[in-house]
Amino acid sequence: MKRTGEITLGIIGIVFSALTSLLGMLFLFLGSDAVKSEIANDPTLSNDPAVSMEEMEGILGIFSGAGWAIIIAAIIGIILGIIAVINVKGDKNPKLGGWLNIIGAVLMGIISLGAAFLPALLFLIAGIMCFVRKLPIEEPTNSQIL
Repeated sequence: MKRTGEITLGIIGIVFSALTSLLGMLFLFLGSDAVKSEIANDPTLSNDPAVSMEEMEGILGIFSGAGWAIIIAAIIGIILGIIAVINVKGDKNPKLGGWLNIIGAVLMGIISLGAAFLPALLFLIAGIMCFVRKLPIEEPTNSQIL
């Protein structure tokens, strides 16, 4: 049976997971020391009484932590997605591929706190398709009956 849909959704999910890791790298950059020093040297923010430097450093620290979480979730999605696509391709073991897609979707959604929503959704749909699609029932031919 051809499993073109599952393979296509898996590959697109892998690509989107890689793009999500770029988002995590952007968050890491926003939490870096270079950005903190740039904000500290900015005269408009340093003179604002409503915002203290401790608050800004706390917010930028959150960006750094979120960046690592998104990168870890994307790496998990890429690895499980590649293994799932390999198992689905050629109908080797579509049930295992389906489980890997679903586990990858859940882990990506939880670890990234929803930032990897799109690749997780694609992996979830591909995983469900692996379980729903059944092999067609072969009707016996005349030579098999005799």
